[in-house]
Amino acid sequence: MHSPPAAAEPAGQSRAGGRGSLGWRDPLFLASRPSRERVCRFVAMLLLLQRASYLLPAGASLLAAEALFADLGRNAALLALALAWNVTLFRWVARRGWFAPLAVVIDVAATCVFMVAVTDACLPGSAACVSNWSSHALLATGALIGAVSRRAIHFAALLPPIIVYALAHAADLGQRYPFLLELAVRVNSYVWFAIIVFFIRRYLAAQATRLDGLAEQRLATEAERVAERVAEHARLAHFRQLHDTVLATLTAIARGGLDHHTEEVRRRCASDASYVRALIRQDAAGSANGLSSGLARAVARAAGLGLCVRYAAEALPEDLPAEVSVAMAEAAEEALNNVARHSGEREAWLTAVEVDGVVTVRVVDRGVGFAPDLAEPGYGLRSSVVGRMAEAGGGAEVITAPGEGVCVELRWPGRPL
Repeated sequence: MHSPPAAAEPAGQSRAGGRGSLGWRDPLFLASRPSRERVCRFVAMLLLLQRASYLLPAGASLLAAEALFADLGRNAALLALALAWNVTLFRWVARRGWFAPLAVVIDVAATCVFMVAVTDACLPGSAACVSNWSSHALLATGALIGAVSRRAIHFAALLPPIIVYALAHAADLGQRYPFLLELAVRVNSYVWFAIIVFFIRRYLAAQATRLDGLAEQRLATEAERVAERVAEHARLAHFRQLHDTVLATLTAIARGGLDHHTEEVRRRCASDASYVRALIRQDAAGSANGLSSGLARAVARAAGLGLCVRYAAEALPEDLPAEVSVAMAEAAEEALNNVARHSGEREAWLTAVEVDGVVTVRVVDRGVGFAPDLAEPGYGLRSSVVGRMAEAGGGAEVITAPGEGVCVELRWPGRPL
């Protein structure tokens, strides 16, 4: 007999989610568990209710007017022990999610003890000698053996309680039918309880696994559809950006609205060319990740400010968290905005690379710069660059000197190698 692998888990984890119970008071907890564990907890709850169905009447029998036991004190003590064991058993199950093999062994041994001790405490000739609450405990143990059995050979665990039952009831077996036939009749329900619960658990586990498989297929299909919509949206965004930048520039030159010999038009053409190169590099690298797409958009928006950005990216990881990609792209865009506003230059360099698990994005210009010890970075650098990177778990550094331009370096430490 083995407990299902999916049900085993650290005790603290199950207690935190299921609040120390079998989990049925917390639907969100059950929904978060694997399908096989949900089945195990459901079956465990049925077994708990089955045991309550015999413990409660057995307790009430202590107040019966008819004397059934020669030693009421012994019967009450044995019933208290049975109650204590069942409470312990199901607290154990609540922590683990299923029955440990040791718990099954103890339950079998306890039932054997109860059958001998309770039957011995009965009044000779009373109905309790033939059928008492220990016989119902036997049914509960049979159901437990069937629930935890995974192969037919495990049903051999049913034999020791049958042998003990035959010894405990040797005096009243064989009176109506031959000894073995009457024994078979009395333990018939015990064996069939085991078989029925065995098939119930197997059927429910198979159905739950099948439903989980269908749900995973549906989620995968939905994820593919979402990815296709995102890719289509990205393509449309690129098309719009090409229309607003490269095509607008070429159309204006073709119609004579711009003089291609002027410095301003040359800068605009260089900026548009940088954006097209960024798109080509992105396509050559395969499917765009969030960071590369975000940086390409930052280059395009900087072009709208009249800034020519020389963009190069290499070996960007495809599994960056979405919040990190957004933070780095937006911080880079703010750094480019600062170049356009404050540097006095119309050219900047944007590079992005991953080395040894660290993603680094740099925005460099050759503008006027500033003295860091005399002038603090403005609000845009402090909040939109440094603050944004700190919130994403990264860092930012501004390197500058008067007349030496500015280098804004964004870093995000990747997973340890």
